[in-house]
Amino acid sequence: MSWNDAFDQEKLDGVWRAFTRQYERQPRIHTIYKNHRPVLTAENKLLIKLRNQTQQHELGKERSTIISFLRRSLKNARIELSFEISQEEDSGPKKAFTVADKYKVMSEKNPALALFRKEFNLDLE
Repeated sequence: MSWNDAFDQEKLDGVWRAFTRQYERQPRIHTIYKNHRPVLTAENKLLIKLRNQTQQHELGKERSTIISFLRRSLKNARIELSFEISQEEDSGPKKAFTVADKYKVMSEKNPALALFRKEFNLDLE
């Protein structure tokens, strides 16, 4: 058995889906895995782009588990994994957490909401 089998992005994606299914009962980590798949950047080198340091910390704790699963499943002992915090603004939809942020997002989608709020003198509470 060779532990230096070649693989492509498609095969990696299939193995990654199998890996993420193991964590369906752990919603927080499952969501990170599901939304941030590894990308093959060079032969045997994988990169996972994350949104923040919290995600990087969470995946860092699981790094050996991830690498072990990928190496075993892809039959390649030379796999290397790195994480990067993405600086791209378009890396996905932004979450609105405060009432003001939620209002801003909703009023951008529907400008009539701002008119309605102004006409009825409504507060954001």
